[in-house]
Amino acid sequence: MNPTFWQRIDGLARSACPFTITLLLTVLFLVPLRIPNLAEVVPSILLISVFYWTLYRPDLMPIWAVFGLAFIHDLLSGILLGVGPLILLLFCLALNGQRKFLVGASFSALWINFFILSSLAFLFQWVLIYLLEPGIPDYRPVIFQNLTTVAVYPAFSWIFALIQRTLLKE
Repeated sequence: MNPTFWQRIDGLARSACPFTITLLLTVLFLVPLRIPNLAEVVPSILLISVFYWTLYRPDLMPIWAVFGLAFIHDLLSGILLGVGPLILLLFCLALNGQRKFLVGASFSALWINFFILSSLAFLFQWVLIYLLEPGIPDYRPVIFQNLTTVAVYPAFSWIFALIQRTLLKE
């Protein structure tokens, strides 16, 4: 039996859900709130979302979507164009190498793995900016942003799991 037009539209909307939610959250977290030094500690929702969806639903977060999201993030945030996509693509590559071990792992093991991978991603971002821009960038915002990203990971992981259970039933 062929699916109807509306069933196909529903399927497309559901499969675009991780990309759309990640894009909306990324834009929301980039909105300037005019609070001094807030941008230095705002968590990287893009990193959290890519970690979660690449781990649990890689079919709905393909590599081209990760590249597109990172490129849009670079355009909106004003960092060097291309740094974000490179970091996130390497992040996905590292995560895909560990995927078979992490899918059935406990939450604490996932959280520790996320801490390690996000720390490496933030460190690599700092090194790239150090190499590509004049002067030495401050390392403290990188540390604080990494810590806030790791701290809010459980909450967003729970939200994404809820979305997966309700909207993305297999």
